[in-house]
Amino acid sequence: MTESINQAFFPQPTQDPCCYTAALDSDATFCGECGKPLMRCMAVEECGGLIDDHGLCTVCVSPDLKIDAGATIAARVGGAVAIPMSFSNHSVVGRPLFVTGVWAREAGGDWRAQTLGWERLEGGETRPISITANELRHAGAHNIELLVSVATRWRWREECFAFSTSLQLTVDEEGSDKGPVVNIGGESAGHGNVVYISGKADQSKSPQTAEDAVHLKLVRADKEERRLGLRGIDETYWVPKDASFKWRGFAAQDVPGEGPISTPDGLLAVGRARTRKRDGLGDVRLLVLGPDGKLQEDLSRLISRRHFELYIQCDRLMLRVLSEAGLRVRGDAYGPGKTVKLRDGDTITPLVKSPDSLAITIKFQTELGAVRAITLTRIPKSP
Repeated sequence: MTESINQAFFPQPTQDPCCYTAALDSDATFCGECGKPLMRCMAVEECGGLIDDHGLCTVCVSPDLKIDAGATIAARVGGAVAIPMSFSNHSVVGRPLFVTGVWAREAGGDWRAQTLGWERLEGGETRPISITANELRHAGAHNIELLVSVATRWRWREECFAFSTSLQLTVDEEGSDKGPVVNIGGESAGHGNVVYISGKADQSKSPQTAEDAVHLKLVRADKEERRLGLRGIDETYWVPKDASFKWRGFAAQDVPGEGPISTPDGLLAVGRARTRKRDGLGDVRLLVLGPDGKLQEDLSRLISRRHFELYIQCDRLMLRVLSEAGLRVRGDAYGPGKTVKLRDGDTITPLVKSPDSLAITIKFQTELGAVRAITLTRIPKSP
């Protein structure tokens, strides 16, 4: 089903107003007023959004989770509670959201996957989910944590995120006249949001229900994103969107300026084509040079005009092969359409059959787990 989007769910701006004004110029890479790089969403053609410092476009990714109004839920002490909820996609431009996983746990225990019979959620659409609390073996407070993983997709690219929230489930004694009470905790606490749940399903003539829908505040769970393998190279190592690219051994006219990727599509096109600096369509130009520095025309023709692309996705440096001839990374050959996660110390050799003629090495500079600079060194260097 679909529902109208309330003004309260309009996305919060991720950058200052001056950045959005500057971004109206599709060729702009920095905001002329505040000097920040313009980090556009990968789906900017549809959403027009800028990402925040953690890679999120709130125009594309705007989830909402709520406990359903009028839901009747019953359980005894020692039993289980199934909490009916609804998950909504409040993308104001109608971008689909993909719900790839839902988990629940009690008292910091192990996450339990919840069953979903669907994945795609259209913009403005709401679908039901059911969260089960199993560990109700004693009276008192039970903290229920929820974790939801979602993805936004654009053509062949994907960004994944995880959000968390919590409930406090209070279960009274079995002989009590009161039923268990679901008390909304965490970010929603103090707003008068209380959902009453009957504790005597087989005795109560009128089990209590949730009078109003209760919206649960979803918070980015960056640590869980890395633990689940949704983002980052591993749990303690990731490449943010604002990582600075540095170029060594390249001619100045063959590479963009040092700094983060700020092209309109978030991609660096690497190949034989001239760069934008020289009125071309590429970003990094590759030509094969001999020991004397002269152009090796035969080998250079084997490099496609757009041989491969570099980009940051899900806090990882990625390479996508475009050339029909393929290339090598870490000595392994990859054909067209393949994507490769690049790591510190990797070597890219554009020519599969002539690996010694041209290579690019990758070096990461990290601070507290975040890769702040990526140095790409051309071997042999250009004169």
